[in-house]
Amino acid sequence: MTQKTMLVSHGNKGGVGKSYTASLLIESLLARGLRVALIESDPTQPDVATRYVGDPDLEIGALSMNRAGDSENALAAFGAWLESHPIDHVVVNLPGGAGETLDRTGDMLRDLTDALEYKLIVTYSLEKNRVAADGLMRSASEGLLSHVESENRFVLIPEFKGAPGSFEWMTHPVRQELGMKEIVIPALGSRSALQQLEATPGRIAALIDKSARPAGWMILDQSSVYRWYHASIAAVQPIIGE
Repeated sequence: MTQKTMLVSHGNKGGVGKSYTASLLIESLLARGLRVALIESDPTQPDVATRYVGDPDLEIGALSMNRAGDSENALAAFGAWLESHPIDHVVVNLPGGAGETLDRTGDMLRDLTDALEYKLIVTYSLEKNRVAADGLMRSASEGLLSHVESENRFVLIPEFKGAPGSFEWMTHPVRQELGMKEIVIPALGSRSALQQLEATPGRIAALIDKSARPAGWMILDQSSVYRWYHASIAAVQPIIGE
């Protein structure tokens, strides 16, 4: 991958898998031998950053993007960080509610990424209800997603929330009109494995190395994470491309 990329994990609500999406994107880039920057845009809850602290191939920035009444200054700080950290591949993990900042300044974010020669890619993780579907529609029609080419914007359906057919987005009247790419993110079915994964820092690719099972993990904890990881990495490959 030679083109610079900025991958934004959006969703405008907590608990829909934005952080796991960010982690999967980071893991995919690191697996290609690329250096990556992670922007944690809620410094009070740096859930992805805690996994990768100390990783020599990942640089971490903490910049609040959940500032609805001060969106331009939030974006200015973000831009200043990018200009002073020239890293070719950036993953932005947005907090719930960040749409109040970025959906109002999507044009400015696009100006920034164009000037710095990043390809802007945005994923939008969904909740099941109609409110979430309407929020996605607004972002696509007038917010951040409206400033992104159709081939670079993705609707993510987190399977841990339910079967894809149970999401209101699937029957939303503008779904076909928008023609956004849709990806189902597999669920990690084992509660024990999920608890171990969330409690154990480090690259997930290293944690599933069966020659060195992490301390405290049961055999099937690692097996479950292994299966979920490979299925999820395969699912997000269309986002990153070749």
